[in-house]
Amino acid sequence: MNKYVFDPVKPVVETKFGKLRGVTYGDVNIFMGVKYAEAKRFQMPVDQQPWEGIRNAYTYGPISMQLMPPNPPSYYRGLHMLQKQSEDCQNLNIWAPRTLNGEKKPVFVWMHGGGYFAGSALEEYSFDGFNMAHYGDIVFVSINHRLNILGHMNLADYGEEFKNSVNVGIADLVAALKWIHENIEAFGGDPDNVTICGHSGGGGKVQCMYQIEEAAPYFQRGIVLSGAMGSFSDKADENSRICAKAMLDELGITKENIEKIYEVSFDDLAAAYRKVSRQLAESGIRVFWGPIPNDYFPGFPGDVGFMPWSKDKPIIFGSTLGEFPMVKLTPEEKEAMSEEDKVSFLKGMFGAEADRLISLFRNAYPKHDILDLAYMDSMVRVPTLLAASKHAENGKDNTYVFLASYNAPEDGWVPLWHGGEVCYIFMNEDRVFALNEPIYGQKLANIFSTMALNYAKFGDPNNKYLPKWYPFTNEHRYTMIIDRECECREAYDEELVELHSKVSPRPTFGP
Repeated sequence: MNKYVFDPVKPVVETKFGKLRGVTYGDVNIFMGVKYAEAKRFQMPVDQQPWEGIRNAYTYGPISMQLMPPNPPSYYRGLHMLQKQSEDCQNLNIWAPRTLNGEKKPVFVWMHGGGYFAGSALEEYSFDGFNMAHYGDIVFVSINHRLNILGHMNLADYGEEFKNSVNVGIADLVAALKWIHENIEAFGGDPDNVTICGHSGGGGKVQCMYQIEEAAPYFQRGIVLSGAMGSFSDKADENSRICAKAMLDELGITKENIEKIYEVSFDDLAAAYRKVSRQLAESGIRVFWGPIPNDYFPGFPGDVGFMPWSKDKPIIFGSTLGEFPMVKLTPEEKEAMSEEDKVSFLKGMFGAEADRLISLFRNAYPKHDILDLAYMDSMVRVPTLLAASKHAENGKDNTYVFLASYNAPEDGWVPLWHGGEVCYIFMNEDRVFALNEPIYGQKLANIFSTMALNYAKFGDPNNKYLPKWYPFTNEHRYTMIIDRECECREAYDEELVELHSKVSPRPTFGP
């Protein structure tokens, strides 16, 4: 069947709540903007009301309200999509292969990045699920949910109805997984074979699903891409309450007239946050929008370990060598540098520890230019190893770790940046021009997509494009290094990243 042929006969599927009509392109049925829940502002999501007749699912639904304007990278490093914003953003998108005779396909669920304050299910063209459905023969689902103020403002001090307002953003994801579990079979998916995957903040959201008991029945395994970081502060709950009070004070809202919180526009909420956040920052309080441990969410695995209801589910942790580089060198500047110049540059960057770091880096990455040390990440790698260690405590040999160290033909060749591997996983390498170089673009797409597909179908990421990938255990801490040549090595960089994490400058995030 031709991959790119529109079928004028549109598919109709009956869900628990009513009938949906999608579109068919080639051998894939696509349903866009499918509502999975509804919620009052700052409150937990609930099931939507059933409807009569047929609803059309032809267009992507609104994304969460955003605190910041889009800031896309150079267009050839990832084309970004702009979409309508709304508080009513609990919707998902489905790409499902046409099936015969009741066949059920594995389900792959995508949770987007952007921390917990930004982003959307289709923020980049490379997040499109068509190729995974068409070539990978799986059902691909991507989710939109509440973010930033609407998803994580801590109003617990203002009434029982707000007791979990700080976590409703991730509660939306649980509601989406519940909807998928109850309805995906109608689209040809297997509700008992669901893999959840997320990048950056989305990887953090995957970890949250492992921790929330209500979510446990709705997925079988997970993939955390550069998202193993835990809480940013041990005062997160206290600071979030201080921020909420300061915002409400700015808006003239008290516990006695808290009902006004439903009438304030999002723009006014955002303006209040911008004003008070600057004042709080001056007093040493910085608020990171995101989940806060409470009775609903026990905390991140790196902080509290994996919860008993999900600790035995397989998991893949991945990160990239480049992640968030703090140095900007032009190709011309790099080309003009001798080996001595590079060492001198690194000494200026790392001071007294430069020689030791250079030695450790050369041992860990013998085929890399020494200047790649300037781009190296430890901020993500350290918590990745910690979370993997916590998961490996289950003794099931079902923890896998990879690091993508491939140098991309950009800025005079740099180690793969934060999120660079996603386009390969989704078989959309042609959507990110700088990552689709001859030979290696396709090679990496084969490696990453087959890893994800084999894992989603069989629970094992091993595939013909990689050497044997051994599980990460606390006795044998294996990492699959994905590069121009791939190898599985044991504890090869841990001294390097430990030292690097102590002396390297760290990027900052958030609105």
